[in-house]
Amino acid sequence: MRLFSQEVKDMNELNEVLKNSNEVSKDYEVAVIVYTFDSENKIIFQRRGLGCRDEQLKLETIGGRVKKSDIDFRTALQREIEEEVGTEANIELQEFIVSTYAKTFDVRNNKEQDWIYLIYKGNLKSGELKIAEPNKCLGYERYKIGEVNENELSNGARELYNIVCEKYSYLK
Repeated sequence: MRLFSQEVKDMNELNEVLKNSNEVSKDYEVAVIVYTFDSENKIIFQRRGLGCRDEQLKLETIGGRVKKSDIDFRTALQREIEEEVGTEANIELQEFIVSTYAKTFDVRNNKEQDWIYLIYKGNLKSGELKIAEPNKCLGYERYKIGEVNENELSNGARELYNIVCEKYSYLK
């Protein structure tokens, strides 16, 4: 479910935007996600490994959970990029796209988890993507807008992919 399209900087701003929302559970986690395009305007997806807490073997983009120690959301996303693809890839963060709200089932903790996803557009400027977390990432796959089999996407990635396809349809 789409929440908002204005960028929020940190948890304080997010809490302010959501303070009157009846649609969002008060017990949510925040994830920062980057839809990274390569030089051929292909979106870079990663194949989730068996060490992921949900939706193993599905395609998803780069990103992850915001930690309490993260200063702001863009800093959290830079940390996630380095953790997932290493330090050799230069991914330039560009515009904020949208925020969404979804539920997933956390198999490690055997419970449903509420998520707020903050989605950004990125551009792979140079370098190579490494598999920095082999238990969580089996490899990278690249698809032009409209080419990916949506059944291969995680539930969260499917909604986001459709939003990105609509917004960036000119990159086909």
